[in-house]
Amino acid sequence: MCKTRWCVFDSISTTLCQTRLNWWLLTNSLFPNGNRFDATSFTTFMICVVVLFFVQCAFMKTPPQVYPALHVIFTLLNAIRRGIPRQNIWREFRRQGIALKPRLAFWIPLCKQAGLIKELDDGLRITSYASSWLKKSSEEQTIDLVDAWQTAPINKKARQFRKKLLWKLKYNKPLTTKDCVALNGLDALGLTSYGELTRWGNFFIKGEGKLPTTLPPVACVVQDNQFIAHLPSHLNLLWQLEHYLRPSKPSVYPLTKRALHFYQGDPHELIALLEEGLKGEISARTKALILNQPSIRVADGIVLEFSSSAELAQLRRQPVLRKYFESFLSSRHVLIPNRYAQAVFELLKRRGVYVQKYEEQVSTKKVKRTHFSKNPLLQPVGRSLSKITLIEKYLQLGQALEMSYRAPGCAPENRRITPLSIEQRGEHTYVIAFCQTRRGQRTFRLDRMEVPGTW
Repeated sequence: MCKTRWCVFDSISTTLCQTRLNWWLLTNSLFPNGNRFDATSFTTFMICVVVLFFVQCAFMKTPPQVYPALHVIFTLLNAIRRGIPRQNIWREFRRQGIALKPRLAFWIPLCKQAGLIKELDDGLRITSYASSWLKKSSEEQTIDLVDAWQTAPINKKARQFRKKLLWKLKYNKPLTTKDCVALNGLDALGLTSYGELTRWGNFFIKGEGKLPTTLPPVACVVQDNQFIAHLPSHLNLLWQLEHYLRPSKPSVYPLTKRALHFYQGDPHELIALLEEGLKGEISARTKALILNQPSIRVADGIVLEFSSSAELAQLRRQPVLRKYFESFLSSRHVLIPNRYAQAVFELLKRRGVYVQKYEEQVSTKKVKRTHFSKNPLLQPVGRSLSKITLIEKYLQLGQALEMSYRAPGCAPENRRITPLSIEQRGEHTYVIAFCQTRRGQRTFRLDRMEVPGTW
């Protein structure tokens, strides 16, 4: 029996994970209930749970965190306001790293009963009362949520059960197993913890004690290209800010070019909101990004010009030189910082490379300006060329090409790139190029690129 079940486990793990899980790891791991894995007494359902548990641990970057009820409700209301379908709202919580405990099946009826959202034929919508409710004090919000939790069930017996549960907590009556299971809703509202009332719960359910001292408001800051604002202190500001920006996690709004790509509306209104939260002016760089102004990056260093792109590619095969030759200017030019110049010159001399310093000569002769337009490379009709052949042609001409790139776990994205170098690293071929879409140097894997007219 044990051998048969292990074969089933091995088959399921191979199907779900595309690999066989480590038997020693399973037999020596403690599960949440404190029991060890016993190969003689597990079912097929338990096998699936174990496999999915290890898959989640292996692929999840950072585990989601539990946030107060106000953060969950605020995120839910903004997701509905942005028009996210009901079946995809959980993705917004995962993207921000918010643990849904309990799940949306608890929060949506709670917000409906509190009058914050309503359900129409085409989906969920927020009510006009939602913005007014967010401006209430924490005490008023908690009273509304407790009343909504008590009256949210459609079944009359369920409503009476929750009312009786509050009565038991108020008068310290013993709780049954069913009562302990139902406490997860009050845990989410911050009224109970581990089956006992918190200070917040003692005040609202028993009417005893005092509320915790309100913390002083925390000022908004911009740190590492992120606008950070404390949610209870700046709730009205963040409610307006959600019209323009999407948070990476609760109360944190990236101010990068990629994040600002999603905002809509008047950029001057967004600048005014950020300056209102900071109580001052935002940086010139952030303002230029919001206004979509052209920008110039000034780099300090020394430009190395090689005789051919093949010579540069050959030197980059050496790891000691590759770390210095990362900033491409063209297929034959790289930029190195001044502090590394002497070390790079010594490394090149050891490898027999002649280094000639270029000094610009000031000419008094007037040079006649001429303009020679480059004929663009025509796209081939049909799949007649390979990708590597076409990219090498564009590399020689120094022209830009259009392509579609599929990064791991992302949808295909159209890019316009100027190839700078082509390198073979192990089993894969990489194209180092200047991405005009991202306005920076990027490295693309050849098999993830789709160029029109190639195979």
